[in-house]
Amino acid sequence: MTKFYYILKKEFQVISRDIHAVAVLFIMPVVFILIMSLAMQDLFDIHSRVKLDVLVVNQDNGLAAKQLLEALGKEDSLRLHQLDSGSTTLQASREMLEKDYKFAFIVTNRFTAFAENKGSANKAPPVLLLVNPTAGTHTQMVMKSILAGRMARIKVEYLIKNREQWLKLAGIDQQSLLESPETHLGVQYVYKDGQVLKIPSAVQQSVPAWLVFSMFFIVMPISNTFIVERTQGTLTRLKSINISKAYILCGKMIPYFLINLVQATLMILIGMYVVPLLGGAALTLGHSWGGLLLMTASISFCAISMALLIASISRTTEQAVTIGGVFNIILGAVGGIMIPKFVMPETMQKLADLSPMSWGLEGFLDVFLRNGDIGDVWPKALALIGLGMVMLGVTSVILKRRLTDS
Repeated sequence: MTKFYYILKKEFQVISRDIHAVAVLFIMPVVFILIMSLAMQDLFDIHSRVKLDVLVVNQDNGLAAKQLLEALGKEDSLRLHQLDSGSTTLQASREMLEKDYKFAFIVTNRFTAFAENKGSANKAPPVLLLVNPTAGTHTQMVMKSILAGRMARIKVEYLIKNREQWLKLAGIDQQSLLESPETHLGVQYVYKDGQVLKIPSAVQQSVPAWLVFSMFFIVMPISNTFIVERTQGTLTRLKSINISKAYILCGKMIPYFLINLVQATLMILIGMYVVPLLGGAALTLGHSWGGLLLMTASISFCAISMALLIASISRTTEQAVTIGGVFNIILGAVGGIMIPKFVMPETMQKLADLSPMSWGLEGFLDVFLRNGDIGDVWPKALALIGLGMVMLGVTSVILKRRLTDS
């Protein structure tokens, strides 16, 4: 145990001399968490405060067109900017591009005929929607849905109004026909213990995602110390005094394991207390501290094992940093770290399941978002530990050959 104590002491001294590399492990995820939590807040927030600025040209002076604009003006997600009624499609298009509006719509002089269900309204669209090509596909779908829904409602209102007497004779309640379909739709988020207290937010995606990414990025400081010790003959001297490979590897893993635990604690606290101060949503934790600790430990073990493997096969620190950096970025991009998994196509989602970063992220989301416990996350934790054991075994074989050759 005395030998192991001095190995640990040596490792902490080496880490203290490379404090800049260790600092990156804390600074990088903090920056990403703050930026991404605030930047993606309205993408995740179902109560989004963002309004789409929309240009409007009303070429129809009828009551139906006025009702349409009043209804659209009450939409929480829209902010209307009306142009002169004589504006042409070309003028509206120019105004869109000059002021970077994503949408504009022109209520043509055929809208009243459309609302009153007259045959002449079928010759051309009563409303023309102009779309800026930079508008996202999902945003376009939302805009089309809002506009089409309001147009359909006005048409139904006029249809009911024109047949009011017949509806009364039939005993049909007119108000029930005009009720919004959303009033009959209930929405409930599903969690492991049946609670419905939490709503998904950007911070609950960003904190675990960039925490996993930063834990795997520990390849940088480990590579620096490991390769420098190997080139300077430190590992050979340790072998000459009968220090086993197990002691050497454990001496490398324990300090960085503790660093990862500090990382996790700091990132969670930032999500809970710092992000809300900047206007974002607060990170909410689940009820299973055991599940959280299990996922943190398994991710850390897998990340450190991968870092030791990369350091053992690399000849120089430059090689290790390049291989480790590129490998981490690929795993992060594929595993749902940089791009949320739920927006990926089905093929990419299946590919994401091959990334250990995806296992770690899903495990954290099980705890944070779905109120999962140890029983829910242990398959992902076991997969991470198993992969870490394989990589650690390969590292041990490579290290044995390197020490023998030296």
